[in-house]
Amino acid sequence: MFKCQEEQVDVLGICIDAPARVGRVEGLGFEGVHSGRRAMDLMRMINFDFVLVGSRLPDMSTWDFLRHLKVAHPHQKWALVAPKMTEQQEITARMFGTTTIFDTTPTTHELLNLTQRLRERAIAKVLNGDFGAVSPRRVAEAL
Repeated sequence: MFKCQEEQVDVLGICIDAPARVGRVEGLGFEGVHSGRRAMDLMRMINFDFVLVGSRLPDMSTWDFLRHLKVAHPHQKWALVAPKMTEQQEITARMFGTTTIFDTTPTTHELLNLTQRLRERAIAKVLNGDFGAVSPRRVAEAL
């Protein structure tokens, strides 16, 4: 998920305001776009550590964008920014694998805390030998 421990965390924001600069801001790179199609184009060229998706995209349904995201980048960590959300929308967002749902655009401090927790979980999984669908034993058996 993350390129390495020392690098900056790169966040893509889709149809949301830029995060308010609160607390520590170094180590966070934020790129904002104003459409789902522009986000898809950008994600073909640049890898992002985390994606913030607004609930109202002007050019497509949020759910259509998330379908594309999960097919093109199945391990991409993302969060939804939705000021008003129904229970069904929350269930759908969780089914697409959202890490969290924000009522408003998170601050730089909140984003850095969230990505740090995700990084720590990823490290713990690797140290515990949990490599997801492919285990080292399966790789060894395939050889």
